[in-house]
Amino acid sequence: MKLACISKPFSSEQVRIMLTGDLNAGLDRYARYYEHIHGEHMDSRVLIPEILRAFLDADREFQSWSRSGAGDQIRGICTPSSLNGSIKSPA
Repeated sequence: MKLACISKPFSSEQVRIMLTGDLNAGLDRYARYYEHIHGEHMDSRVLIPEILRAFLDADREFQSWSRSGAGDQIRGICTPSSLNGSIKSPA
């Protein structure tokens, strides 16, 4: 399991999202898996920030980009028309 045992809930900014049915079902399964591995029931909503944290921590390319200071600069704007991976520069 990529998610470590959660020692305590963290206070943070509230973010509201809508999950598709299959994603919500997957999150509920992941909460049951968490309980199976760690022996503690955890509401799936509490897992969302921890899953996001684990994802960001595991993304080596993002970590490298963050450490480089590039995160302080705006490179471009992603648009739906840039599905080929290119980024349009702001006008």
